[in-house]
Amino acid sequence: MPKSNNRYQLLDDLDLQSPVLIEDQADLKFNLYLRSREMNQIVLYLEKVMLKKKSERDIFVSENKASIESLMKVFIDDSNLTLEGMQIDQESANLSMQLAMDLRKSISLINALFYGVTGLAS
Repeated sequence: MPKSNNRYQLLDDLDLQSPVLIEDQADLKFNLYLRSREMNQIVLYLEKVMLKKKSERDIFVSENKASIESLMKVFIDDSNLTLEGMQIDQESANLSMQLAMDLRKSISLINALFYGVTGLAS
């Protein structure tokens, strides 16, 4: 399957923003909300990929290795954002917890893609 026709182009499908410097609590809360939604979409997307046949998952990994590595670097920035959010208020703490749980799930799914599992049951 040629790369240009690959419907699994992770970073093309997801409009991820670059890390943002936090100026105040409102910005932090807004960024937590955005990152939480983005991370939820990444989790859903990776779960769909994991439902595919192993051969299709292998193609996805080989065609998207650099993108996934870049995504892992974004995860590091997001993990720092979750720590900042825990210090603001209850709403920010809840967003931080959700983002942290989705980060953990995404990393587990990426590890499964790279190191192999039989896939998720549909």
